[in-house]
Amino acid sequence: MSLNFKRSKTIIYAPMAGISDSPARKIARVHGADMTVSELVASEGLVRNCRHTRELLKFDISERPLGIQIFGSIPARMAAAAAIAASSSPDFIDINFGCPARKVVDKNGGSSILKDLKLLGAIVSAVVDAVEIPITVKIRAGWNSDSLVYLEAGKVIQDRGAVAVTLHARTREQGFSGDADWEMIARLKDHVGIAVIGNGDIFTPEDTVRMFERTGCDAVMIGRGSMGNPWIFHRTKHYLATGEILPEPKPRQKIEMALNHLDMMIAHYGMPRGVFKMRAHFCHYLKGHPGSATIRAAINRLLSVDEIRALLWDYASGLEDQLQGADVRLSA
Repeated sequence: MSLNFKRSKTIIYAPMAGISDSPARKIARVHGADMTVSELVASEGLVRNCRHTRELLKFDISERPLGIQIFGSIPARMAAAAAIAASSSPDFIDINFGCPARKVVDKNGGSSILKDLKLLGAIVSAVVDAVEIPITVKIRAGWNSDSLVYLEAGKVIQDRGAVAVTLHARTREQGFSGDADWEMIARLKDHVGIAVIGNGDIFTPEDTVRMFERTGCDAVMIGRGSMGNPWIFHRTKHYLATGEILPEPKPRQKIEMALNHLDMMIAHYGMPRGVFKMRAHFCHYLKGHPGSATIRAAINRLLSVDEIRALLWDYASGLEDQLQGADVRLSA
């Protein structure tokens, strides 16, 4: 697939700190995501040659088209970080002006930049001038409801040379509470000529279609709705193409996928780090199933892959027995 954000109905795997690492991006692509974006990468970590930060630049060809997302508040440092990131040969670089996390905004990064659009513009210009690959930008609607700057920010981003802007249609103050205001995405689409990517509250294939129809956006970015649920990408693409809703994965499929994900994490990070980092993902794969809290607590006490595998297969069998029992009662 060529890098075209205005391609018909593009679906993008969102950048998420601690979640959208290389194994997760591979899984997203296998399940139908058209593009992926890295975890947030600190510009200062890259410029200072921090080993952990540099590791975030690693990716596999199967994750392409892929963007590396960077954040920071100093234009020259962001330009230098972009050049370092570009040396890894991603397909594009994304600038984060949307992260609401305190540890990011306290350093004047992420969504805090929305309080200073002059600085925002300077950062975009510096990064665009520093590299020869496309630049995209991710923003929120504003710092709070009294400072909704997404339209002005979108125009600045366009004028400074970015090729696309992603809008998570909430303010920083909202975090992930309340509902995303998709009308903001529609207004931004009418306001700028570059590609507009919609983001926020996409949890089903139907949500994706509604966002495309209500906003006219060029692409949709899926984040939280894909955690423990990579099937959303294939199910969404199938629904867009045929109008048919494929069934949700069964519990055994989810557990099989979780264990495959564990194997990929161990291959990528080694032991025991792969097990530690997988714990956050297990939480999402198991969410909503009876007794999942007990199983998650048990997993968090284990380091043996064989023991984790045995625990989860036993749990899957128990869930299947419960479902079969419910089917028998319904048919009686």
